[in-house]
Amino acid sequence: MRTRTLALTAVATVGLVLGAAGQAGAATGGVLTVGSAGGTNVNVNDIVKGAINSDFVFTTSSGTIDCKTGQFTAKVTANPNKGTGNAVESITQLHADPANCTTTVSGTISVVSVEINGPATGTVVDGTSPKLKVTSLDEQVTLASFLGNVTCDYGTTGSVTEIDGSLSNTTNSISFATQNVNLISGSGLCPSSGTFKGGVGPVLDTTQSSKKVFVN
Repeated sequence: MRTRTLALTAVATVGLVLGAAGQAGAATGGVLTVGSAGGTNVNVNDIVKGAINSDFVFTTSSGTIDCKTGQFTAKVTANPNKGTGNAVESITQLHADPANCTTTVSGTISVVSVEINGPATGTVVDGTSPKLKVTSLDEQVTLASFLGNVTCDYGTTGSVTEIDGSLSNTTNSISFATQNVNLISGSGLCPSSGTFKGGVGPVLDTTQSSKKVFVN
């Protein structure tokens, strides 16, 4: 009995030590953390997601597309310590649900799809007014018309090098005020430029039990 008691005590002690080491090993101090500002770091390769919480509105000279629901998804590719660099995300989804989109663009009758066409890059710049700077954005919008579908790709090209979103730790959201976008490709029916606004949130780290993401 004494031997068994000593063995169980040893196992319990090892478990406590390993548990303490695991807690101590949870890194903090990154640009992006979960749970709270200054909390546990978001890890490289973590997946972060957020639903549309403010209508995605794309306005052109020939009408407006308004989408009420959808999804933002990104993979974190860098998360250095605060003050040493910027966090970086590979944005793999910027999706709107066609059933909850409307269009007033001249000659169109409905929205077929709104999807990102290849990953974009999101750079998180921390500080007193943290931002998400999105580059290499190609958002593909397909609209139904009386003559068939029309596909127009808009994003960062030509005079538009990035679109900027404001980050909030109060709502854990990304808010895009009116941002310029240019036509990347499409038929002559596609306006050459437009503006985009909208928001997503709360942004959650789905790799870490869907905890809220904070910027530091």
